[in-house]
Amino acid sequence: MKKIIGIFILTLLIGTVFFQVSACTGFTASEDDTILVGANHDWTPNFNVYMHTFPAEEGKFGRVIFEFNFPLLIEKYPYYLPDYIVPKQGMNDQGLYFDLLFTPDLIPVNSSDKPTFDSDDPDYYQYAIWAYCLAKCSNVSEVLEIFDQYNLEGMYFIQVFVVDKYGDSVIIEGDDIVYREGDFQVVTNFYQTHPEVGGYPCLRYATAVSMLENMTDLSDEYFRSICNATHQSGTVFSNVYDLKQGIFYVNYKYNYDKTLEFDLNEELAKGERNIHLGSLFEPEDNHPPLKPSAPTGDISGKPRVDYEYRATKTTDPDGDDMMMLFDWGDGSYSVWIKTPVFGSIKATHKWTEQGTYEIKVKAIDQFGAESEWSDPLSVSMPKTKIFNQLPRIFLWLFERFPFIQSYFSHFL
Repeated sequence: MKKIIGIFILTLLIGTVFFQVSACTGFTASEDDTILVGANHDWTPNFNVYMHTFPAEEGKFGRVIFEFNFPLLIEKYPYYLPDYIVPKQGMNDQGLYFDLLFTPDLIPVNSSDKPTFDSDDPDYYQYAIWAYCLAKCSNVSEVLEIFDQYNLEGMYFIQVFVVDKYGDSVIIEGDDIVYREGDFQVVTNFYQTHPEVGGYPCLRYATAVSMLENMTDLSDEYFRSICNATHQSGTVFSNVYDLKQGIFYVNYKYNYDKTLEFDLNEELAKGERNIHLGSLFEPEDNHPPLKPSAPTGDISGKPRVDYEYRATKTTDPDGDDMMMLFDWGDGSYSVWIKTPVFGSIKATHKWTEQGTYEIKVKAIDQFGAESEWSDPLSVSMPKTKIFNQLPRIFLWLFERFPFIQSYFSHFL
């Protein structure tokens, strides 16, 4: 199982990267006994999104969470960033909803004397306090009580949108909480308490507000029309949730003509499942991508040194978006990398032990159909005598600070 890591570790390294590639929209409205939430997940690097259901168990509510893998910088910082999953959005069987939206940098300061949320339970994604709240809480007030217990400095480029089936909703910005006023609330990618930081004015925000102000029919169809009006070219999926009924609707790749409806309790009764979202929308006549060519790059080198490898983009018979994956031959893999319109993809890797390794690549289309593995590229990594004779303290330094070894390797 992949090690699951939350947002707080990532903030030490990536800052505004999320903001540059993510432009999500969230909104909620209520009328009489109906509480609806709508959202677009806009993410340009890839479409690696999963629908993960967690049945109820002792001390945890049943819930569905939409997860995505963060593809940037893992190859650049492999020692610090192992594979991990980000819990983006979800609903539990108590009618509580959360969504994560990225923002410009603004470091919270009012909770520095409190502990940082940390959990050994992978269901809570280690540092993702919002995922913990979805398992433990049934309303917005309970969520706020938990957030108030912890240091929120790690939220310096995110905000959390929380809605419950009683019609309460808030935007947790770190230091500030934006409470809902009136019949609806909208959130995008700027701080409403500090619009001067960046991301404002926001056309998506203005569009959603205008459509909610002029709404005459509170329905999932109308909420989908708001998703359609605010979607971007990088929108991976759009959801509408009926928090009272426990129903949620999903659209994929901003195709609003095909909507899937799910009953949360029915999904939870099927047990824990983690489904590639695109596979739920796969056409009957879909074809997987063609077998890629073997990757290219150095065929020999030194252990503990980074080497770059490339893979030529393969062909998808249906013209679908694709991603590609490297198998490094040592039991580890790259992240899925979105293929460009033209050219090749690249990734770096280092081997820690001597040996011969078979590097392969394969492709996946936007509906989850995978190609065959390519023919392998054989790479030899013998240990050098110099490295074998180095004192243990140097090997320790090379393990923890790879750039030191990369520097000295040029002279060996």
